[in-house]
Amino acid sequence: MGKFNNEALVKEIKGRLSIINLVESYTSVKKTGKGYVGLCPFHDDSNPSMHVDEEKGLFHCFSCGAGGDIFGFYMRYNNLSFPEAFSELAKKADVNIERQPESVPRKSQNSVLYKINAVASKYYRKILIDSSKGKLGRDYIQMRNISAETSQEFSLGFAPEGWDSLVKFLTKNKVPLSIAEKVGLIVKRNNTDGYYDRFRNRLIFPIQNIEGKVIGFGGRKIKEEDQPKYINSPESDIYKKRKSFYGIDKSKDHIRREGRAVLVEGYTDFLSLYSFGIKNTVATLGTSLTREHVSILRRYTENVVVIFDSDESGKKAAMRSLDVLLEEGLLPHVAPLPPGKDPDSYITEMGKEKFDELIENSTSWVEFFIDISIDQYRKGKLTLNTMVKDIIELLEKVKDPVETSLRIKRTAEMLGIQENEIYSLIKRGRGRSKTGAAKPQRTYPSHEKLLLTLVLKFPDLGEQLTHENWEDLISTAEIKSILQEIIVQGTSDPSSLLLRFDDKVAHEMISEALLSSPDIFNGQSASKIIQGCLVKLKLSKLDEKLKFLRIEIDEAIKGKDAQLEKKLLIEYRDLTKQKQREEGKAS
Repeated sequence: MGKFNNEALVKEIKGRLSIINLVESYTSVKKTGKGYVGLCPFHDDSNPSMHVDEEKGLFHCFSCGAGGDIFGFYMRYNNLSFPEAFSELAKKADVNIERQPESVPRKSQNSVLYKINAVASKYYRKILIDSSKGKLGRDYIQMRNISAETSQEFSLGFAPEGWDSLVKFLTKNKVPLSIAEKVGLIVKRNNTDGYYDRFRNRLIFPIQNIEGKVIGFGGRKIKEEDQPKYINSPESDIYKKRKSFYGIDKSKDHIRREGRAVLVEGYTDFLSLYSFGIKNTVATLGTSLTREHVSILRRYTENVVVIFDSDESGKKAAMRSLDVLLEEGLLPHVAPLPPGKDPDSYITEMGKEKFDELIENSTSWVEFFIDISIDQYRKGKLTLNTMVKDIIELLEKVKDPVETSLRIKRTAEMLGIQENEIYSLIKRGRGRSKTGAAKPQRTYPSHEKLLLTLVLKFPDLGEQLTHENWEDLISTAEIKSILQEIIVQGTSDPSSLLLRFDDKVAHEMISEALLSSPDIFNGQSASKIIQGCLVKLKLSKLDEKLKFLRIEIDEAIKGKDAQLEKKLLIEYRDLTKQKQREEGKAS
């Protein structure tokens, strides 16, 4: 199959398919002015808030923020990854994606990082399988009942003892050590030249993204005296914990087929369940579940069962995960384990059949929480007011009105409270937190947003920013990353820029900017406005610096530090003059 980042094939598919025809197959739209509007299928929309532009090939909901191109719509609606959507839309467009693209695709900046991780993964695997140094790892895998097939499928490896085994291997194979440091495989020595291995005498778990590329590693101690228990790769350009799962590349198809995901914490719990045949499993990587995680899960299922570790930390982690799932519109289930058990120990002792029963008998998180709260109230561990407050706070997060109604009725019956009283409290709480069917739009500084809009509409004007220290002027990380992509890598088609970002926030920002762009028809006008934006952003930064300087001057005066006061006043005077010069440019 051709490369999925090939812009020529993407353009061909877009040219053959109408975004209006696609959207109309999922929701009704009406012509209005130059575009179309319709009810957004991605939130409970009663007032048409989704705009579709046939010419630009984009959609954007100005209520919930969903946006993107024809691929983004199809992916979001059908819970598909980009390669899957690409393949299906290519068939609809009758585009042959087996052929080699004529143009040479742009070499990814991150391709070298992926390659170095792949080299390291093979090195660790070879040590585990073929070397006497890997015996400790092999013994540990056998002791944890991880099958040889699972070990091979997930490329488990072993980092040998010694401070520079990997460093020597990479050097011998002419791998740049400075690049290996970027992905956290090795660490620069303090006060001396050279590097040392991050992972030593540990079982190695390669972490792969959805496409199966190695993005990082986890290392578990083998010897009891080694600390800490786990060492993980630091975040890098290709590894972000908040949007990474362990095992998702192998389990995603099983999750879709089963119609359910089983969520656990950690490598060994995941591998143990997978070895026993429970393959619709994913594991977080030492971080709480995030909205980015939920966005990934929703591509494959909306049914998630969270496994509770019986210890307090396990319960707290599970509860945080469950709240995020609720806030993102899912209705998770929980499967609490008996005291002293974790998923690995439970399935090892009780077997797959019992674990399947545990999953099948899992309880809705809302129902589970209400039962626990009422039980604690009856035992005198909670006051009535605290219990009702806790339940109300949970019900405020439930997006499904049917589920909310059922739980309110049950809670009212058990507590002898009128249903309308609970409804009133929930309505009041939602009013305070401003939560509803559609998530409130994020706001961004107006001049940063206008700058992004103009550079998207006139990509060649991105060069204008290179003459300024523009990165220091932009405070919004998402806007900065999109501008960097345009300026550094260039783009022939603004909508094709969507291919380079795998998170919905970037898609939503790009689609909103393009669909709400002002009526500027020539690059000369846009260039003047860009210059004006840069001046305004500089003035904003100068105002910030002046504000902090005034605070520092006041503190110097109070502390009677005349020397510092004089130094700060000179700095303040210079900044004021700089501001006046910039104001002159703006006038």
